[in-house]
Formats: sequence, structure tokens, C-alpha cells
Amino acid sequence: MRHLKDRITPSILISSLALFVALGGASYAALGKNSVGSKQLKKNAVVTKKIKKNAVTTAKIASGAITTAKIKNNAVNGDKVLESSLGQVPSAASASNATSATNAEHAANLDGYQRLSAKRLTPSFSDPTYAAAMAGATKVPLYDFGQAKVYAKCFKTGTSLYGSMYVETTANGTTFDSPYDNLYGYPYLNVGTPEIDREILVTSVGMDSVSYSTGNDPTVILTPDGKSYQITNALYVKQGSPPSGDGPYGSGDACIFLGEGGQS
Repeated sequence: MRHLKDRITPSILISSLALFVALGGASYAALGKNSVGSKQLKKNAVVTKKIKKNAVTTAKIASGAITTAKIKNNAVNGDKVLESSLGQVPSAASASNATSATNAEHAANLDGYQRLSAKRLTPSFSDPTYAAAMAGATKVPLYDFGQAKVYAKCFKTGTSLYGSMYVETTANGTTFDSPYDNLYGYPYLNVGTPEIDREILVTSVGMDSVSYSTGNDPTVILTPDGKSYQITNALYVKQGSPPSGDGPYGSGDACIFLGEGGQS
């Protein structure tokens, strides 16, 4: 016993005490729940590798915490942008102005342009004489060019069906040139010019038959206000029941007017 006592030195005692603390210290090193707060964390102690994947949720990010400088270039794509929150791109404004200018130019070029859409008439009057049948037929407007207007009539005289187009004016001193009549100034087309002298296009057909006419050349009109107009026309007429059938004319007698025109 004395031999063992002689071997215990101060250094052995210190080493033994250190070993005891090391072995028993684990029980004292255990931390209680919620015992480590932000004050216990060393500055910059939590590094990226120590953050669990998907651990930081939207609720944990302060409002306004992510600034423009923190967003990677080109990181936000079109799918992530609310389109209604964006203003007009400068180049888009230029494109809109160009489109508006183009549309305005087209509108100016098409000023007064009109197109007939297969206007179908049935005979509105019948008389043994052409003049009486024409005078009694109903006027159906086709084009309105301000001081000049074009209308149509469909009538019967004897065994023939007639389809015809006429020009009239609201101002004396109008001129026109058409496949049928023309008034260049000797005399002019005036308000009181007889209808028989201002025919534009006329075609007729006998019983159970069809006929078609374009007049070949367009009609040109010049009004006293200095405006000019040009129209091209086509006229189909059918009477009775042709052997080949009614086709696009429909049943019964019909006068069909087609055409287009406007300010030139």
C-alpha cells in the first residue's frame, strides 16, 4: 500500500482529474430545448452547408428582404412575370404608331370605297312599252358618292326581262362615261337629265333563259366638287325556268347586280 502511495504524484492526480471531467462532462454538455438563441451563435457561424435543403420557406423571408442586387441576371423568365404589371416596351410603342400610320394611309386610299354583295331584285313593274316599264320600276340604291349616286331597276316589258343601272346627280355639271351612255359636257349630266340618257349598264333576257353583262369598261364619274369615282359592274338576269336549272339565280325572275368602286 505504501508502495502504491509513493507512486501517486501530483501530475498523475491532475491527469486523472482531467480524464474524469472529460468522461463525465458529456452529461453536463447536453443542451436543453430552445436553450440556444441568436445571442449564443457566433457571427457568421451558420454557413450554407449547414442549412437544410428547402428549410427556408416563404414565411421565413422578410418582406422586401430580396432586393434587385440579390437576383441573378436572367434568373426571372417570362413565366414568372405578371404581364399586367409591365408597362409598354418602347419598341412596342413605335410599332403601334407605325401600325396606326399604315391603317390611316390605307383608310385614305380607300376613302368612299363601296362593294355590292350580289344585290338580287325581282321585277317591280311590267308594261308593254320599254319607257313606261322603266319609268314605273322601283329605284334601288347601289352606290352613294355624294353628288353622284347609282341605282338599279328590274322590270318587264312584253316577253323580256330587263335589268339596268343608272347614274344621277344632285349638282348640275357632273360628267360620266359608261359602257352605255356618256355626258362629257355637251351637255353635262344635270339634275333634270332624262333617265334614258344616263344608263350605265343594261341587259335583257327572254323567257326561260339567262343573260350576263359586264359592259367591259368601268364607269367614270366626275362631280362639280372636284371628286372623281370609278366603278366596275356586272349584271345577271334570269326569267322563267331555264333548261339547265335556276343555278345561283334562285327560283323565279331575278336581276342580280354586282360591282365595286369608290373615289379615284
